[in-house]
Amino acid sequence: MQKYLKKHSFTLWLLFGVILAICYPSYGSSGGLLYPEVTTNLGVWLIFFLQGIALPTSELTKGYNPKRLHVFVLLWNYIIFPILVGSLIVPLSQVIDNELKIGFWMLAILPTTVSSAVVFSTVSNGNTSNAIFATVFSNLFSVLFVPTVAITYLSIESNISIPLSPLFTKLFMLIIAPLLFGQIIRQKVPEFSAHIANRTKGFGNWIIIFIVHCAFAQSASSGFLAQLGLISVFKVISLTVIILLIVSLLVWWSSGFLRLSKERRISAFFCSSQKSIATGLPLTTSILAFVPSMTDTASVIIPLMCYHPAQLILAGILSSRWGSE
Repeated sequence: MQKYLKKHSFTLWLLFGVILAICYPSYGSSGGLLYPEVTTNLGVWLIFFLQGIALPTSELTKGYNPKRLHVFVLLWNYIIFPILVGSLIVPLSQVIDNELKIGFWMLAILPTTVSSAVVFSTVSNGNTSNAIFATVFSNLFSVLFVPTVAITYLSIESNISIPLSPLFTKLFMLIIAPLLFGQIIRQKVPEFSAHIANRTKGFGNWIIIFIVHCAFAQSASSGFLAQLGLISVFKVISLTVIILLIVSLLVWWSSGFLRLSKERRISAFFCSSQKSIATGLPLTTSILAFVPSMTDTASVIIPLMCYHPAQLILAGILSSRWGSE
């Protein structure tokens, strides 16, 4: 029991943060004691600053080749994954709430994970350098791709024009700038950076829990969350599991056409099938802040919150199998 709780501690704390927000929404909602307008942005900045400090730059040059692996990852992250999600969501659009539908579209265009894809690749005897390069490249690309696609979609849905330049400026300050700053510090003072990286492992997860708590607190305060209902949440959980299984099967099958070694094929699998909550949550909340009257942030991030633990469970099963081979 203790081993299970430790393994799934992040998911359990995430659920606790949601429950706390529903029971006591005033603290984390707009104007509350936690000042989410300021603290959530500061939290996002810290997440990417710590990632910049921990990112092993030397491994990036080792993982650049073969290029077809990285093209494969990007195609799955930003083209094939959205097509598959669309083929499932469009027929079900009448039975899924609009916010949840937007949440699935957001999930579809998010980048791959950074830490977990690399960790599972390593544990599964995959190529660590390829995984590091693929995940970093996917996440950097997402800062331009995701806002452009999301804002275009939301503009069409809402029939209003939403400027992109203020959003790009905000995302640069919250994501790119702290990442680069962390990398500079890593290059200048490597021993200090290694010490900080070791001491702050898992700190980003607590920031994510805090951001999720504030989003649900705001939704509970507005009364929207109460209208959603458990049936809608059950639909989301079922659909995310179906999406994960279909994507995972197709990613592994299609990776065979790349004619890669087994270790590189494993890295391609984890980098192509996973979606990042660490990058995805800040991107989503920042984008939705520009259209607050159109969507409810908590409802939009529910598909991502369901997909994240599901992908970790599946990755844990597969890594145990591949790692023992």
